[in-house]
Parts: sequence; structure tokens; C-alpha cells
Amino acid sequence: MPGPGVSWQINFSDYDPDDDPSLPTPIRKSGIDLQRNRREGVSSSELCAALLREKLFCQGGKFVTFHGMYDVAYLLKILTGGKPLPDTLREFMTEAWSIFGGRLFDIKYMARFCPGLLGGELGLEKLANLLKVEADGVAHQAGFDSLVTGLIFHELHKRWEIDDEQVSMILYGLESACQEIKAPSSFNPLLRSPASTGSGVMVPLPMMRSPCPFRSQRGGVCVHPLATPYMIKW
Repeated sequence: MPGPGVSWQINFSDYDPDDDPSLPTPIRKSGIDLQRNRREGVSSSELCAALLREKLFCQGGKFVTFHGMYDVAYLLKILTGGKPLPDTLREFMTEAWSIFGGRLFDIKYMARFCPGLLGGELGLEKLANLLKVEADGVAHQAGFDSLVTGLIFHELHKRWEIDDEQVSMILYGLESACQEIKAPSSFNPLLRSPASTGSGVMVPLPMMRSPCPFRSQRGGVCVHPLATPYMIKW
């Protein structure tokens, strides 16, 4: 979708529908062809990890998700080359802080503070309908859902006074643990910004390198335009 609401959808080749568990019926209904993705998609380890590290997280801005604990988990797997996830929730959220720098927002949690949205206990489609948010595309595909999530985020800020500091880095379903980790008295001071605390250093992003072209799995050099999607949806 051109204009201020831009969404990128990348189809990965890593997922093998013959070996990996899946729910074929809803996948077909959403128009996703896993066999074609397997043949023509891109490798997350060869392409997407480099794209995310070099073109997205070094650009600033805010990152938005909807009920995003699994989205963050998949992202960690890609950025670390498929290494096992952290053993504890505290370590998991510490990794998330090191990537997002405190700029991650879960709109399902944010909706809890907005009157008329049923305490946030809504699916993405119902929330969009209540807010009269519309977008072109195929529902339940990553690009469409990402676009809708970003538009909802802006709509929530347009209608209600939301304190970003209060709702940042709180994932729906993990609220208590995230609040405890986020508390200044308990969180690792090395993750705090020098501007906000007067001391300390920022932890560098995982595997971060200076921006440069990288080779695609089909050979040759691919230089991708800068992009700032509102959400990453796996």
C-alpha cells in the first residue's frame, strides 16, 4: 500500500509444510501457498536477518505488534541464527530490550486503557472494525495484518492520550512479568539510555554491523531501500 501506511511482506522458504506442523485449512483460506514459499521464498538466515539488522533496527522509530509475544520470539530466533530462546522470561525480555531499545508497543495491551474497547479483549479484526480502520489486502496475511496494526496504533493515539512510557515494552499476556522487569529498581541499568538516566550505556543490537549490501541466496548483490514497517508479523 503506497503512502504513509506502508507494509512489507517477506515469504520465507525455511518452513517445510511436509515436516513442520501446521493447520492447512486456515492457511489455505488466507491465500498462503506454503509449497510455493518453499520453492520461491527467501531464506531468513541469508536475507532477512541482515535486512532487519542493517535496515530496520538502526533507523529509530517505534515498533508495534498485536499480542506480540510469539512475534518477538520468532524475531529473536531469526536475529540469532536459530539459537534456542532464553531459558527465563527475564532473559527473554532483556533480549527484547536490547533489540527494540524500549520502543516496542503491543496494541492489544494499549487498548486496555482506551474506553469503549472492551478492556482490549478483542481480536485484531474486531478492534479495527470498532475504530473504523480500513486497509486493502488479504486478511490474516502478514503484510495486511501489519498494516492494520500500524494504523490502529496511530488511531489510538489520535483518540486517546496514551502515555508511551507507561505502555512500552509490555506484551499482552506477560504484563506482570514485563512490569517487574521494566521497574527501574529491578531492571539491568546497562539497558537504560544515558539521556534518560544520566549514566550507563546502551547494549548494542545483536550481531549488528555497519550497513552494507549483502548477497541474496540467488547470487549477486541486493541493496534494499530503507523501510520502517509499523509491525513485524511472522
